[in-house]
Parts: sequence; structure tokens; C-alpha cells
Amino acid sequence: MSFLKPSPSFAQRAISMLRRPGTKPKTELSFIKQLLKDNKIGPEIQFASRTIRYVPDALERLPITDVDQELFSNSFVDLSINKVKKLPPGNILDVHVYPSARPDQIDASALLFAVSTTFERFSSEKTTPIGEWTRWLTDGKGNSNGAGLILTLFNTSSENIHMASKQLHEAGINATVLASNRNLDMAGRYVDLVHLLHNHPSRKQRKYFSLVDDDTFFPYIGELLHTLKRYNPTRSHYIGTFTERTDWMLHNKAPMAYGGAGVFMTAPVIQKVTELPCLEKDDEGDYVLGADQGDRLLYNCLHNYTELALSYLPRLRQEDQMGDASGFYEAGLQHLSFHHYHTWHELWPGKMHIVADACGEDCVLQRFRFKDDFIISNGYSVAHYPKGIDFDPLQMEATFDYGTMEDQEFRDVVFSYAFGMLRKGLSYTGRKKSWELLGAVREKEGTVKQVYLKRRGDGRWLDREGGEEHPENDSVVVLTWIP
Repeated sequence: MSFLKPSPSFAQRAISMLRRPGTKPKTELSFIKQLLKDNKIGPEIQFASRTIRYVPDALERLPITDVDQELFSNSFVDLSINKVKKLPPGNILDVHVYPSARPDQIDASALLFAVSTTFERFSSEKTTPIGEWTRWLTDGKGNSNGAGLILTLFNTSSENIHMASKQLHEAGINATVLASNRNLDMAGRYVDLVHLLHNHPSRKQRKYFSLVDDDTFFPYIGELLHTLKRYNPTRSHYIGTFTERTDWMLHNKAPMAYGGAGVFMTAPVIQKVTELPCLEKDDEGDYVLGADQGDRLLYNCLHNYTELALSYLPRLRQEDQMGDASGFYEAGLQHLSFHHYHTWHELWPGKMHIVADACGEDCVLQRFRFKDDFIISNGYSVAHYPKGIDFDPLQMEATFDYGTMEDQEFRDVVFSYAFGMLRKGLSYTGRKKSWELLGAVREKEGTVKQVYLKRRGDGRWLDREGGEEHPENDSVVVLTWIP
């Protein structure tokens, strides 16, 4: 598969975009010290590091790659991060990866996305999507990757629209920012995005049109484009996935595309939607099609007025599992989208994705298993299994919270159609210790440094029944990926 740099799109020609300032740290140590300080870690820590040289000669991206070496041949050391002038070096270790494109090698000009949100969510430090959007809407270096974005803000001001537009353009995102129609409710605003996609000046240059939530993330934009090629853009296609919750599927009684995973359509479909009475209301002010959610209203419209059925793409993920989603991210699978990362799952995938600037996008969440029973889920965690790996790592770990579901037997199978049979969770058993990604930085072309953290007070990694005590200090792992 070949990737070409994008030719200038409509918005790139129309807007003189600004470069973001460089984020490269002055020194390795200064980046790590500042990161730990910002997160109130240390100064006394346990520390281990390793330099990993990625060799792009694997024949495929496996769910887990065995490495015939130990990840940490030397023990963790105790140190005071404020006092050291140089960190203990990590020996070089080779791993084999499938060759894949870096973000700056991908042309995504076939895609046009649309999202509706509020300025408060857009601008809040806890929910702003800009950091994540720059990972799949730009080349990672402050330039658009060719994809376009329509952002509508509800109940906002012209000043806020200008501010949002400026921030997106400075980040390198090819964006059109508009005010939402004040006369429409949330479901109506969602369907109205289809009209905006159809009326966008760049529509004729695009092949696939997508509705997303403000917390939808595409970790493999090159693989997404490759997958979408199976759908002829000149024909009618309505593409998406279901919720993973079997009970919700049965309740909704509709094989619809759930919006958080991303809904993709071709040009004939978006044109058809603009011609249909999707937003028609009865005398009571309710939609004739009977829906209070935008993705359901869109489905009802297509289902009632056309012969079009959903093209099911299960690699898109709605991610309606609640609580600890680590089992999902540590499964080694190449999901085409993530959802709920800022709300239900407390994940910042923009940091996770930075390793794509080194070994390519297929490296993101790729798993490597080592002789000392460590498993790297690249960009998410470094996990150690001190009592050995006596389970099947090809099965997803059941770390999820099932909410208020009381039927224990049904709880065990609710995700099985989406994820296969889940293996038992290892939290609170002492059989798993996990360092989760704290931050990452691109140091130079092809080189990325990651910092993983296991907090001393995190009880998930202790044997609760055996009375295992908390360690004295936080523990930090640094991985440096080099060509």
C-alpha cells in the first residue's frame, strides 16, 4: 500500500494556516522531570528504561509478537529524580514491526468529517478535542493531512466561532466552523450535519463523508482509508457499527450505525438525506420518525424512505463498555475508531498515538511479549505478570464495569458477540502490575520517548486477599523507540 502527501484542498487554499511552535524538549531529562512534576510524581521513584529499535520487516501485524529477550534484564532502581543529572541508560532491544505509514505520509483528502458540540466542551481543558484531532486530521507537524472537518457549535457567539476557528487552523486542522441551527434539538442538529456535508465547497473532491462525536478518535487513518476503498464512492453506502452492548441492541431493536464510532456515507447517500423529510415533526412537536437521538433519527429516515441497509463495519468501535477499559486497549487489536475516551474511559489517545511518528501507525497498541513476562501494549501500558502468563492473551481481559446490570449470567455474555469470550480480570489479584502511559514526545525524526507510570497508591495491582502492601514509591518506566 502506498501513501502520498496530500495536494492542497479547498480549505488549505483558502486559509493561510499557521505552524504550531515546536514541542521538542531541551533534554531527555528535562522532559521527564517536568512531566513528573506536572503530575505530582516523586521526587523519590523506582525507575527502569529500555531503548527499543523497531525493525520494519514483519510480514503482518500480529495480535501479539513474541520477543525472545527480557524487557528489563536489569532490576528497577531507586532514585531521586530531582538529584540525578543523567538517567540510567536502557540497553537497545530489537523488535520487528509491520511497515506502515507515519502520519506525515498519509493523504486523507478523500475524507470530510462533521461534528456538533458546544463551545464549552470544545474549550474546556478536560474535554477539548484539539489534541486528539491533530493526530488524525494533520500530519503531526502542524499541517493538514488533507481531511476536512465541519464543526458546529450550539448556542454560541461569533466571537467563540472565530476563536475556535483560529485554534483549529493554528493546529493545522482544515476546519470550517459554524453556528448550529438554534431551532433544532440535539437529534435534529445531528441530521443537519448531513446537509452541511452536502453543501460544503469541497464536497466534489471528497469520497467519504462522516458524522462523528467530539470524542471519536481514529488511530489508524491510513488503514481506515484502505478499508473504505471496498465501498464504491459513486454508489450508495451507509457504513457503521453497532453498540457492543447486546442488551442495548435488543432494547433499541434497530440495526443502526451508532454515532460515536463514526458513521460513514458516500455522496449519493448524503444527497438523498437532504431530499428526505427526516426532520418533519407532527402537531405535538415530535419527529414523525420517532427518535430522540441523532444517529437513530438518521437510521429511521434511511430505513423508512429508502431501501438502503447498514454496511456493518465492526472494526469501528462505539465502546459502550463502562469503567476500566484497559482490557480493550491491551487486546492488541487494530480497531478503526475509539469513543468515550474523555468521559467514560479517562484516556488521552493523542498521547498514545505519538509513537506512530516513530514506527508508523500500525505500531499503535501493538503488543510485544517478553521472556520476563512483560507485555507492552504500545502507547497504552507496560504490564508485568509476576506469576507468569498462564492465560490466553488472545482473549480480551474483562476489566469493564457493567453498570446497574443485575443478571450476572447475562453480564458474562453481554460483550461476547463484539469481543469474543472474555477472560477473567486480574485487578486486585497481584497477578498483574501495570504502568500506564503518562506522556510521550517526538524527540527527532523517527524517534519517540514514552513515559509510563504505576502509582504507589493504585490498589488494582495489589493482592487484596493476600494483604499485599503498597510500595513505598511511584514507579516509572521510560521507553525510547528508535529506527
